[in-house]
Amino acid sequence: MARRNSEDAAHTRQSIISAAAKVFCREGIAGATLEEVAQEAGITRGAIYWHFKGKQGLLQALLNEQPLPFERAIPSGIAFVPGWELLCQALEETMNDDISRRLSRIMLHKSERVAGYDPVASRLQEIRSSFIGQLRVLLDNGMADGELSEHLDVELVCDVFQSCISGLLFECLQEAGPSQKKIAAMLDTLRHLLLNPPVHWLRLETIGLR
Repeated sequence: MARRNSEDAAHTRQSIISAAAKVFCREGIAGATLEEVAQEAGITRGAIYWHFKGKQGLLQALLNEQPLPFERAIPSGIAFVPGWELLCQALEETMNDDISRRLSRIMLHKSERVAGYDPVASRLQEIRSSFIGQLRVLLDNGMADGELSEHLDVELVCDVFQSCISGLLFECLQEAGPSQKKIAAMLDTLRHLLLNPPVHWLRLETIGLR
C-alpha cells in the first residue's frame, strides 16, 4: 500500500510539472498562476503546495528535473562522425519532444530577467556549459584521430557554435510548424566548416602564419 501511495504521489508530482510547462509556456513565468496550473493538471491548488513550495519551487523543479536531450553525455572516446550524428539527433529531439520544446521556449521566450539569483539564467548557463563540454570532447577526438585539422582553434569554434545553436533554437521555437529542414541546414553547414575550416578558424601560430 505504501508503495502504491508513493507511486501515486510521484505520478501526481510529474503531472503537475508537465502542467506547469504548458502554462508557463502559454502565459509566461510572470503571468502564470498556480490556479491555472492546478486546472491544467486537474487537481486542487492545495495539492500543488503539498508537492512544491509555491510557484518558485515549481519553476525550480521544472528547470532542474527535465533534462534536455542534447544534454545527454556522448561517449568520451567516440569518433567525430558518429558523435556529430548523436549531437544532431539530440538537438532534433529537443525541438520535437513536447516537454523539451516547451521548457526551451520558456527559458528563451517566456522568462523575464530579474535582479539577484535568476533560476532561468542559471539553468541556461548549465545547458550551455554541458553542450560546449560535449562539443570540446568531439573536437578533441576528431583532431586526435585526424578527422579534423589539428590546427583548429577550439575556443573560437566553440564560441561560434554556441552563438549559432542559440540563435537556431531561438528562431525555431518561435515557429509553430516543424523546423527539421532549418536545423538540418544549419548543422550541415557547421559540419562542412569543421571539415573544411576557413583560415580564421585555425590557430595560425601552429602553422607558421604568425
